Amino acid sequence: MGSNVLLLHVMKNVLPDRIRTAEEIGHLTVITEPGHVQQYGPDVDVHTVPSVQNLEVMRAKVLEILRERRIDRIFAPFELGQSAAGYLRSYFGLPGTGLDVANNFSNKYVMKQRFAAGGLPVTGFRLVAGLHQVPEAAAHLGWPLVIKPMIGGGSINVSVIHGPEHFEEFCRTPAAERVRALPVPLLAERFVEMSAEYHFDAIVENGQVLFSVGSRYTSPVLTRDGFLGSCILPPDDPTRQRMTEMHAQAVSSLGLDSGVTHMEFFETSDGLIAGEIACRPAGGLFPESIRMHTGADLWRACLELALGLSPKLELKDEEGVLAHCHLPISPGRIVEQTTEEELAALPSVVRVDMLRRKGDVVPAHLNSASASAVVYVRADRPEEAEAAIRRVVEEYRIDIVPEEV
Repeated sequence: MGSNVLLLHVMKNVLPDRIRTAEEIGHLTVITEPGHVQQYGPDVDVHTVPSVQNLEVMRAKVLEILRERRIDRIFAPFELGQSAAGYLRSYFGLPGTGLDVANNFSNKYVMKQRFAAGGLPVTGFRLVAGLHQVPEAAAHLGWPLVIKPMIGGGSINVSVIHGPEHFEEFCRTPAAERVRALPVPLLAERFVEMSAEYHFDAIVENGQVLFSVGSRYTSPVLTRDGFLGSCILPPDDPTRQRMTEMHAQAVSSLGLDSGVTHMEFFETSDGLIAGEIACRPAGGLFPESIRMHTGADLWRACLELALGLSPKLELKDEEGVLAHCHLPISPGRIVEQTTEEELAALPSVVRVDMLRRKGDVVPAHLNSASASAVVYVRADRPEEAEAAIRRVVEEYRIDIVPEEV
């Protein structure tokens, strides 16, 4: 018999159906936000709160649920639900990752402090209570700066500020208004000049890494040109091996017992430095690319570990390299688009997932993993796979017009 599971679900995130309906879940209760994208079945108890990040509101809602039904485990697979999940587990004495460790992974300022204390190389950083304190941070760190919410995800409300004049211009933009409205402080970081950006995805149980894979982004996330993608590196790649060591150090520094992790690294003139780490699967279809290439299902492992179960890993040998790209998207109505058949016919393409089609209306406030389609290519070497991705991007056409309000 499955567990009574409480799922903390952020409004715009979507959980794969195979995870939402997994047999390990006996009864599913959901706390989500108004306007949620995910659809649930008739047997699911769905509760809404204005924001899953409001810990006092969440505590009261869980108490209300507990008066009607036992909760065995909390499942929080999305970034903005991590702190609340840790708090609720600690407050109500539920098993799983508690507040301290959840805060280490979701609070970027605390995370960087732990990294630095543990000996991991990081860029300079400083806590900023509001935009007005950014110039003071720049006096210590130097320009350019990256400013971001202390707790956040998907590169939402993240900006690169190049200097004092650019900062003054930024302060007059709608993006600055959104930053001022944030309920959390900001983290200011010295912008890193990088030659490459990487991500490292892993499954950890009882403090030990059971599975890991390292990938190189097609271009750095904050400076990419229209699309986001990555290529899984071969197991013997030196950078992947170095990431393996640094990830183990990060997991130890933050005190993780069990969970799925997604960590980012920057290649600089001084070597590889640690970016951020999250205790959840990567966004977009990055987990699907990893599942195709290695057999590791990060979503299923995330659920199993949250339920106190050992992950059922069905790994396979890595053949060549697999790369994928999230093709560009912007708000408005899609009036023209390269078809799925045309994309599938391009060299080295092994799969195409169309996420948006001609006639669809795309909402505003997209995140870093938003896409109109995802294309997967396979090759013998990373350079060949990345060249195939560039061909896909060059051939892809999408025409989006503003939607009349």
